[in-house]
Amino acid sequence: MNLKRIMLCSLATVGASICAPRASALDIDIGLGAPPRPPVVVQPPPQTTRRWVPETVIKKEERVLASGPRHERREERVLIEPARIAKKEERVLIAPEHVERRSAQIVVAPESVVREWVPPVQDQVRVGPVSVTKTVREGFYRDVVVPPVYKTVDREVVVPAKYDIVVREVEVPARYETRVIEVPAAPRYETVYRDVVLPGHWEESTVLPPPVVVAPARPGIGLGIDIDLSKRRKDRD
Repeated sequence: MNLKRIMLCSLATVGASICAPRASALDIDIGLGAPPRPPVVVQPPPQTTRRWVPETVIKKEERVLASGPRHERREERVLIEPARIAKKEERVLIAPEHVERRSAQIVVAPESVVREWVPPVQDQVRVGPVSVTKTVREGFYRDVVVPPVYKTVDREVVVPAKYDIVVREVEVPARYETRVIEVPAAPRYETVYRDVVLPGHWEESTVLPPPVVVAPARPGIGLGIDIDLSKRRKDRD
């Protein structure tokens, strides 16, 4: 029943096409197994709308020059003498100062010369019956050396400290000096915010509406008709 309705509709469509004055040939492809017809989509034209924007105040960020190029005084640490190894003489204590008890001889009486008398030498000589004293040697003075007199005593003697000179290698650190120099400084900028007044104005915006589907998709019917209207037009003429 459905097939009959489809065929009748197709014949009516063919008849309307024959009556059309401009048609020379009509091809109707409603074949079985043909792909479905896509939907007919129409894109409406863009629409322009106007909107009034009132006066507004906005914050605008600006970079302003605070100070131009200049020279700054800066302290700089300059190397005067690098680190090195030096030889240094040091006085090293070997024995500290101490007190020793020592024995010593002191002079009690120094050497002296004494003058002493040497008596004469006499002898008894008998001259007959009489004894006569005879002087053999006259008396005289002589010098006698008296040796010194010593005495042994104990004394406390302070023995001084004993030192020795030692040569050592000492690391001498580097020597620096702080100097004030002038160096060029880059310009300095600051960020400031200013109020900017935007006057009221009309704002236009274009809106593209979504596409409109005019004819939905329809599957194929399976009927193929090919009519050539050129001969029929000649017969009518």
